[in-house]
Amino acid sequence: MNRKIKFNTLAIYMCLILAGTGLTGCLHKYKPSDNSPLIKEMPMPDPNNSNYSPESYQQEITTDEDKIYDVVEQMPVFPGGESELKYFITKNLKYPTIAQDNDVQGKVIIRFVVTRTGNVENPQILRSLDAGCDREAMRVVRSLPRFIPGKQNGVNVSVWYTMPIKFRLE
Repeated sequence: MNRKIKFNTLAIYMCLILAGTGLTGCLHKYKPSDNSPLIKEMPMPDPNNSNYSPESYQQEITTDEDKIYDVVEQMPVFPGGESELKYFITKNLKYPTIAQDNDVQGKVIIRFVVTRTGNVENPQILRSLDAGCDREAMRVVRSLPRFIPGKQNGVNVSVWYTMPIKFRLE
Protein backbone atom coordinates (compact mmCIF):
# COMPACT_ATOMS: atom_id res chain seq x y z
CA MET A 1 0.00 0.00 0.00
CA ASN A 2 2.81 2.42 0.94
CA ARG A 3 4.53 1.65 -2.36
CA LYS A 4 1.36 2.58 -4.29
CA ILE A 5 1.18 5.94 -2.53
CA LYS A 6 4.83 6.69 -3.34
CA PHE A 7 4.28 5.78 -6.99
CA ASN A 8 1.16 7.96 -7.26
CA THR A 9 3.01 10.88 -5.62
CA LEU A 10 5.89 10.50 -8.06
CA ALA A 11 3.45 10.34 -10.98
CA ILE A 12 1.74 13.55 -9.83
CA TYR A 13 5.09 15.37 -9.55
CA MET A 14 6.08 14.19 -13.01
CA CYS A 15 2.77 15.36 -14.46
CA LEU A 16 3.16 18.78 -12.82
CA ILE A 17 6.67 19.13 -14.24
CA LEU A 18 5.55 18.06 -17.70
CA ALA A 19 2.41 20.23 -17.56
CA GLY A 20 4.62 23.29 -17.80
CA THR A 21 6.07 21.96 -21.04
CA GLY A 22 2.68 21.07 -22.51
CA LEU A 23 3.29 17.33 -22.24
CA THR A 24 0.26 16.23 -20.25
CA GLY A 25 -0.21 12.79 -21.77
CA CYS A 26 1.16 11.12 -18.65
CA LEU A 27 -2.13 11.15 -16.78
CA HIS A 28 -3.01 7.57 -17.79
CA LYS A 29 -1.72 4.71 -15.70
CA TYR A 30 0.32 1.84 -17.13
CA LYS A 31 -1.33 -1.46 -16.38
CA PRO A 32 0.53 -4.40 -17.88
CA SER A 33 -1.58 -7.22 -19.21
CA ASP A 34 -1.04 -10.83 -18.22
CA ASN A 35 0.84 -11.55 -21.45
CA SER A 36 3.06 -8.49 -21.19
CA PRO A 37 6.64 -9.19 -22.30
CA LEU A 38 7.86 -7.07 -19.39
CA ILE A 39 6.45 -9.46 -16.83
CA LYS A 40 7.90 -12.95 -16.86
CA GLU A 41 7.29 -15.34 -14.05
CA MET A 42 10.09 -17.71 -13.10
CA PRO A 43 8.86 -21.16 -12.04
CA MET A 44 9.61 -21.81 -8.40
CA PRO A 45 11.04 -25.15 -7.26
CA ASP A 46 9.00 -27.38 -5.00
CA PRO A 47 11.13 -28.10 -1.90
CA ASN A 48 8.59 -30.76 -0.84
CA ASN A 49 9.47 -32.80 -3.93
CA SER A 50 11.77 -35.70 -2.99
CA ASN A 51 13.92 -35.07 -6.10
CA TYR A 52 14.51 -31.42 -5.24
CA SER A 53 18.00 -30.10 -4.66
CA PRO A 54 19.24 -26.55 -5.26
CA GLU A 55 21.96 -27.85 -7.61
CA SER A 56 19.52 -29.83 -9.78
CA TYR A 57 17.17 -26.85 -10.00
CA GLN A 58 20.04 -24.55 -11.07
CA GLN A 59 21.09 -27.10 -13.70
CA GLU A 60 17.48 -27.28 -14.91
CA ILE A 61 17.37 -23.51 -15.42
CA THR A 62 20.74 -23.05 -17.14
CA THR A 63 20.89 -26.17 -19.36
CA ASP A 64 19.68 -25.59 -22.90
CA GLU A 65 19.85 -28.76 -24.98
CA ASP A 66 19.44 -26.94 -28.30
CA LYS A 67 22.18 -24.38 -27.69
CA ILE A 68 25.28 -24.60 -29.87
CA TYR A 69 28.35 -23.20 -28.12
CA ASP A 70 31.24 -21.40 -29.78
CA VAL A 71 33.71 -22.11 -26.98
CA VAL A 72 33.44 -24.57 -24.11
CA GLU A 73 35.63 -25.72 -21.25
CA GLN A 74 36.64 -28.88 -23.14
CA MET A 75 36.48 -28.52 -26.93
CA PRO A 76 35.57 -31.51 -29.14
CA VAL A 77 38.50 -33.71 -30.14
CA PHE A 78 38.95 -35.92 -33.19
CA PRO A 79 39.84 -39.49 -32.17
CA GLY A 80 43.62 -39.55 -32.21
CA GLY A 81 43.97 -35.78 -32.01
CA GLU A 82 44.63 -32.97 -34.45
CA SER A 83 47.29 -34.88 -36.41
CA GLU A 84 44.86 -37.75 -37.10
CA LEU A 85 42.25 -35.24 -38.28
CA LYS A 86 44.74 -33.73 -40.75
CA TYR A 87 45.74 -37.22 -41.90
CA PHE A 88 42.08 -38.21 -42.43
CA ILE A 89 41.43 -35.10 -44.52
CA THR A 90 44.53 -35.46 -46.71
CA LYS A 91 43.82 -39.17 -47.21
CA ASN A 92 40.19 -38.61 -48.24
CA LEU A 93 40.45 -35.28 -50.08
CA LYS A 94 40.23 -35.57 -53.86
CA TYR A 95 41.41 -32.46 -55.71
CA PRO A 96 38.69 -31.43 -58.20
CA THR A 97 39.98 -31.83 -61.78
CA ILE A 98 38.56 -28.46 -62.88
CA ALA A 99 40.38 -26.76 -60.01
CA GLN A 100 43.60 -28.59 -60.98
CA ASP A 101 43.24 -27.53 -64.63
CA ASN A 102 42.75 -23.90 -63.57
CA ASP A 103 45.62 -24.01 -61.02
CA VAL A 104 43.27 -23.17 -58.14
CA GLN A 105 45.07 -23.31 -54.80
CA GLY A 106 44.23 -22.04 -51.34
CA LYS A 107 42.04 -23.01 -48.44
CA VAL A 108 38.37 -23.40 -47.71
CA ILE A 109 37.34 -22.37 -44.19
CA ILE A 110 34.52 -24.59 -43.03
CA ARG A 111 32.63 -24.92 -39.80
CA PHE A 112 30.32 -27.62 -38.52
CA VAL A 113 28.57 -28.66 -35.34
CA VAL A 114 29.96 -31.48 -33.25
CA THR A 115 26.82 -32.63 -31.44
CA ARG A 116 26.50 -33.87 -27.88
CA THR A 117 26.86 -37.40 -29.24
CA GLY A 118 29.96 -36.53 -31.31
CA ASN A 119 28.26 -36.57 -34.72
CA VAL A 120 29.21 -34.00 -37.36
CA GLU A 121 26.24 -31.93 -38.58
CA ASN A 122 25.41 -28.72 -40.41
CA PRO A 123 28.66 -28.00 -42.30
CA GLN A 124 28.92 -24.41 -43.60
CA ILE A 125 31.50 -22.73 -45.83
CA LEU A 126 32.83 -19.58 -44.15
CA ARG A 127 35.41 -18.73 -46.81
CA SER A 128 35.00 -20.08 -50.32
CA LEU A 129 37.81 -20.91 -52.73
CA ASP A 130 36.16 -22.46 -55.78
CA ALA A 131 32.79 -24.19 -56.27
CA GLY A 132 34.45 -27.58 -56.86
CA CYS A 133 36.79 -27.19 -53.87
CA ASP A 134 33.88 -26.10 -51.67
CA ARG A 135 31.86 -29.19 -52.62
CA GLU A 136 34.85 -31.44 -51.95
CA ALA A 137 35.46 -29.85 -48.55
CA MET A 138 31.79 -30.38 -47.65
CA ARG A 139 31.99 -34.01 -48.79
CA VAL A 140 35.06 -34.74 -46.68
CA VAL A 141 33.58 -33.06 -43.59
CA ARG A 142 30.34 -35.03 -43.96
CA SER A 143 32.41 -38.24 -44.04
CA LEU A 144 34.24 -37.49 -40.77
CA PRO A 145 33.78 -40.13 -38.06
CA ARG A 146 32.44 -39.26 -34.63
CA PHE A 147 34.38 -36.81 -32.49
CA ILE A 148 34.80 -36.94 -28.75
CA PRO A 149 32.14 -34.33 -27.85
CA GLY A 150 32.83 -31.03 -26.12
CA LYS A 151 31.94 -30.54 -22.47
CA GLN A 152 30.66 -27.63 -20.45
CA ASN A 153 30.35 -28.10 -16.66
CA GLY A 154 31.02 -31.82 -17.16
CA VAL A 155 28.06 -32.22 -19.55
CA ASN A 156 28.35 -33.09 -23.25
CA VAL A 157 27.20 -30.14 -25.39
CA SER A 158 27.01 -29.23 -29.07
CA VAL A 159 29.88 -27.02 -30.25
CA TRP A 160 30.78 -25.19 -33.47
CA TYR A 161 34.10 -26.46 -34.86
CA THR A 162 35.94 -24.34 -37.44
CA MET A 163 38.84 -25.54 -39.55
CA PRO A 164 40.68 -24.86 -42.81
CA ILE A 165 40.92 -27.41 -45.59
CA LYS A 166 43.92 -26.69 -47.79
CA PHE A 167 44.03 -27.32 -51.52
CA ARG A 168 47.62 -27.25 -52.76
CA LEU A 169 48.99 -28.48 -56.09
CA GLU A 170 52.35 -30.22 -55.94
